[in-house]
Amino acid sequence: MAWRSESIESRLLGLDKELAGLRLPGGSPVTGAVARWRADAAALRFHLRDAGERPRVIAILGGTGTGKSTLVNRLLNSNLSAASFRRTYTAGAVAIAQSAKSVPMQWLGVEHDVASQEQLPARGEMDRLIIVPAEQELTKHVTLIDTPDLDGDQPLHHAQADRAFRWAQGVVFLVTPEKYQMTELLPYYRLAGRYAVPALFVMNKAEEPAVVSDYATQLRAHAGVNGATSAVPVYSIPRDDAAYEPEPDLNLASLRRAIAAMPEPTTAQRAEGLRSRTADVLGRLQDQIVSPLRDARREADRLIAAMRAMEAPTTGVDVNPITRQLQRRLQQRSILYLMGPGRMIDRVRQVPGLLVRLPRTAWDLVMKGKVDTTDPTNGGKTSREVPDFQAALTEQFSVVQSRIEDVLRSSPAGEQWLASPDSGWAQAKLDAALAGAIADEELADLRSWLEKRWNATPRDTMLLQRFLKYLPGGDKLTQWSEAAPYLLTIVVATHHAFFGHVDLMIIGGYTLATWLTERISNEVASRTRQTNRRIAERFERLAHDQIMRAIAWLDERAPSAKVIDRLQQQMESIGEG
Repeated sequence: MAWRSESIESRLLGLDKELAGLRLPGGSPVTGAVARWRADAAALRFHLRDAGERPRVIAILGGTGTGKSTLVNRLLNSNLSAASFRRTYTAGAVAIAQSAKSVPMQWLGVEHDVASQEQLPARGEMDRLIIVPAEQELTKHVTLIDTPDLDGDQPLHHAQADRAFRWAQGVVFLVTPEKYQMTELLPYYRLAGRYAVPALFVMNKAEEPAVVSDYATQLRAHAGVNGATSAVPVYSIPRDDAAYEPEPDLNLASLRRAIAAMPEPTTAQRAEGLRSRTADVLGRLQDQIVSPLRDARREADRLIAAMRAMEAPTTGVDVNPITRQLQRRLQQRSILYLMGPGRMIDRVRQVPGLLVRLPRTAWDLVMKGKVDTTDPTNGGKTSREVPDFQAALTEQFSVVQSRIEDVLRSSPAGEQWLASPDSGWAQAKLDAALAGAIADEELADLRSWLEKRWNATPRDTMLLQRFLKYLPGGDKLTQWSEAAPYLLTIVVATHHAFFGHVDLMIIGGYTLATWLTERISNEVASRTRQTNRRIAERFERLAHDQIMRAIAWLDERAPSAKVIDRLQQQMESIGEG
């Protein structure tokens, strides 16, 4: 392993940069795993390098109330690390070193701060290493690290202690008679042996030798602890008010000497420990990062395919109710509409009845000489009741968004992504009011078209009016035709002009009537279809934009398959050496 250390370190550094550049969504569970892996990989790179001439870094690990800070102060005969029986002061690591330069640069992967004399005794801070310079005989050989609790009620403290263990070049495990059976220490006993980390075992606040002996027996039962196959020595420090006195070679003074002369692992042991560290780091990368990312990528791609299948939704909106009134009005004002095949003869035969049932506009013209051009089908009002298309489109767009969310919630991963408060899904959703705006804009355009044509004379009537101007009495006929189409029909019959020029125009207009009537009807129908089509097209584009935003949001839930494959290849290259 020694000859490969530099190569592995450079590859780990490249893998670390790759992970640092990953774009992970907010709230992703992989984010925490990436942060922890990078910290562990940084510790591995530290151990792969030569320690140099600096004092070895020894971490003191233990549970709440075991007296870690007190032990540090007693080993150095100085009040350097804050200790209290009422509360935990150590939220982060505190390093007691010969000088600030004695601590390896970037050790622990956090910022280093040197405590002044006014700040003593030092209190640990989260994600920060507080360095306390102390020129003593012990600090010439080692740098002591006071750590947070391993079994406290704050997981962040446990994470700080775990990081110190992985960076440490030696460990002092500290227990008390009340906590020597704590299960939180068992994994670290095993890891210390697996990584070839020298370890010492201390029972603080001891009151009788039986408890110390029982702790030594338990350590001996844990195969691989410190590489020992026989009895494991346990140093003991009696409680201040206890009558118990430990053996001379296992008391505080002996512990101080043992820490200063803590044996280093052999070359073979160190190489095996580094292999184990590397295998564990790569295994965690595969299990906690690469595999979850690949699963997330696979699920995101499946949901994206389902999203693409939702393209081109139909609006189901028809603005024909708006234009239907206009179509009827144009027909009522159109002469040729009334002279369709068979209809003209029926009208002439019913002249007496038609006189009685004259339209209001014709009656007003004959009796009062006035013409009312307001909408006869709407009670003289120009306003018309139409469906609420804005609400309809807004509701339909909300349905599209609901269908998208239904697709996402059909997957446990999608449900988890949506539930994350930092997922950004709210930003990916378009405002449903945008769909309503489509109706407002298109209907405003249609309304303008309707207003221009509501009181406009149809094309066929305009054509006949032009011809009537050249006939005897044509001015009067033109005035009547403007009042109502029915009136012109009656006038033709009552003035015995059935065989005159006007009559010939009407009869000759049977074929023309069919063509122009369709033109009039088709103009309104065409404008209706055009508005419907434009609303549908714009709604379709808006729905497409929403689907594409959902796809983009899904695509951000996991790195691309190419990035994951690159991580896999780099990881395998490290494992192959």
